[in-house]
Amino acid sequence: MKQDEKYSANVLFAAGREERTMQDRWEETIFHMAEQEQMVMPHSMTDRIEEILCKPKTRRFRMNFKKSIILAAAMVMLISATAVASVGALRERMEAMNREKMEEYFTQIYVSKIGVDNYNRPYTDAERERMSKLREAYENEACFPKGELTMIEKAEEYKGKGVALLGDTTTFFFPDKEMSDEELLQIIDFMHKRDYSLQKMNEMIAAGEVQMPEIEEEEIEATDISILEGDAVYEPTQELTIPYTGDLELDLTIAAGRNELFLAGYNTVHRMEIGSSDSELFFDDFDVETRILAMCQDVNGDVYMALWQWSDESDAESREFAVWVVNKDGELLREIDMSPYMAPERTGYARRMTIGADGYLYLSVAGLKSPKEAQECEILVLDREGNYISRIAPDEYALNLNGGLGVGKDGNVYTCIENYYDPENPERRMGIASLNAKEGTLDEIYYDIMPENTIMIDIIASGAESDFVFWGYNGIFTYNLGDDKAVNVLPVYEAPCDWEGTRYCALCDGRIVVAAASDYRIEEHPLGKRFLAVPEKTCFYYMPGI
Repeated sequence: MKQDEKYSANVLFAAGREERTMQDRWEETIFHMAEQEQMVMPHSMTDRIEEILCKPKTRRFRMNFKKSIILAAAMVMLISATAVASVGALRERMEAMNREKMEEYFTQIYVSKIGVDNYNRPYTDAERERMSKLREAYENEACFPKGELTMIEKAEEYKGKGVALLGDTTTFFFPDKEMSDEELLQIIDFMHKRDYSLQKMNEMIAAGEVQMPEIEEEEIEATDISILEGDAVYEPTQELTIPYTGDLELDLTIAAGRNELFLAGYNTVHRMEIGSSDSELFFDDFDVETRILAMCQDVNGDVYMALWQWSDESDAESREFAVWVVNKDGELLREIDMSPYMAPERTGYARRMTIGADGYLYLSVAGLKSPKEAQECEILVLDREGNYISRIAPDEYALNLNGGLGVGKDGNVYTCIENYYDPENPERRMGIASLNAKEGTLDEIYYDIMPENTIMIDIIASGAESDFVFWGYNGIFTYNLGDDKAVNVLPVYEAPCDWEGTRYCALCDGRIVVAAASDYRIEEHPLGKRFLAVPEKTCFYYMPGI
């Protein structure tokens, strides 16, 4: 990997605004930056979002989707912010850091397992108000903290006193009681120093003045072989860590079948038994360049694959969206042409799909004909032959292309919903709703069920001991119908692997399976660069949602 490719992913992090962290809406950030810098934004960001989502995020190539989409604007912002900050006492405070200290801040960003700031609890309203005033005092009146926040290596090291940071996952730990001015100033000071160090280190790396700090790779402690060879692998409470021994260079998608996993590479799909470390070829009978976007399996064992195909490998615009159906023996049954449902000027795609108890195929799709003005994504419902049943695009709630779609414990198909973006009220409120395929509407709605500061939820599936289990940017959540809030049963700072950029799915027993790669091979291709997971650097984690 070239120097600029390898390290460009680290050119920015959170903009140092505590109550408006990277957990805030990235849409708001980019459009605000565009307005300030007179940037021209495309009418639709769908293709760009897809490109970002498809790129890997590893310790060697770490570009979280929010960083990458605001990169151009943020570079301008950082330069402007530096010009403002480079005066008086604050400038002296930043420049007083030696290179060793800046490398510490830079490395903390570089090795973080997730691409956003995370918190053990949200700020209180009073803390947010005081934080805003203290920041102004910090920047304009040289009101600096007397000490620094504490750095910890494990979550259990935090004993509830003061403010601490778990650098591995960029998690801030706050005391239960309201924070003092000193503690809030320590957070402000840390974020300013982190942003300054990030900018200065990237400038020095680009100029060849310093080398990228060496990062030691963590050793993976695999699950005992006696467990993998026994029936324990099928227990819904059994955690598993399984380094991959197969040869597939994993791409965008993994999906759960009834008793197996399906893994997508470029132009190929593998099948892997639950608890296995190896995979075998399932299907690769593609005549043209193909990328698998989403998969699911029905009760008969047939596998549905949403995919892109390029009729001309020298022309990226030749991309077409289709759904193929393959039987359990890997034989092609039929191809479903999606062009009748797609707008001619847009490239359709799906990132989630499932088969309901009614036998219908549900797809979370972008690029439909005549989409509702406020909806980027809609649910398209077809029968298993590909005939149109309905489309679902509610007026009162927004759907997210990566916001989950699956069958609940009650047998109904559910999707994630959230409030429409409002710059005057950026609070993100999320929930789930069952789908009425025949009427093309939402049925039962469970809204505002996610804890404060939750960024995104995905994978709707029934849990072993709960009605639902979700994957989210903040960890794994469970939810029972009628409860006030979902419960974060595995905070991201306790996750066993890098969280952002992983491929994930939910098993029938309620466990979340995450495929994480610590290294990627970059391959030049006429249709664009491919980021291929190095098989021997890939590991599968089975995590119970209870």
